[in-house]
Amino acid sequence: MDEHLLLHTLRIELMNGKVLFYNIDAYRKEELEEWLQARTNDLMEFSNNFLSFYAIPDRMVFVRISAIKRLIFLWDAAADVLSEPSQYHDNFEVAEIIDGELLLPAVIILLRSDPQPLIFSDLDPEGDFPGIGEESFSNDHFLKGGFISLPDEDGEQNYIPVTNIDCLEMARAFVYPDDTWEEMENMRRMEDNKN
Repeated sequence: MDEHLLLHTLRIELMNGKVLFYNIDAYRKEELEEWLQARTNDLMEFSNNFLSFYAIPDRMVFVRISAIKRLIFLWDAAADVLSEPSQYHDNFEVAEIIDGELLLPAVIILLRSDPQPLIFSDLDPEGDFPGIGEESFSNDHFLKGGFISLPDEDGEQNYIPVTNIDCLEMARAFVYPDDTWEEMENMRRMEDNKN
């Protein structure tokens, strides 16, 4: 099954009318559905302000929950086997294909009330690591007064207030470096083999 991932499409409708599509594998779909289902219980307390998930190909996505109108797991070709896991929904019309290779900006930030995303393409995960992770988006102090700092193509440092971000999409290596990611994937495979 590792050679062929089951692909599912997650449709995220935002309050501003924008619709985002992300391909996720079966494992992440199940994990995300469990996370969402747990939040339908009104007796539990939740501090998450962002929904986060891993999307194909090799992207981490963070969407502000208050910016979401609704989420839908589409009944599409999800049961079909994805032979080319590089399929990408270009939600922000920023992807390029050069010599058959899909090129995506390292970081895409959609700000509240701004239809044009901020794009950061020439970043190196080691040198330009923004120092944020999934835990950052559960930290109330960071969410209310924090900034994400990234250099633009001119080398000028940009500081973007987290409170203004509706959607943040970035290459997975900026959140989980390769060695950490490989360790997490190995742990997941071992857990799957137990079941």
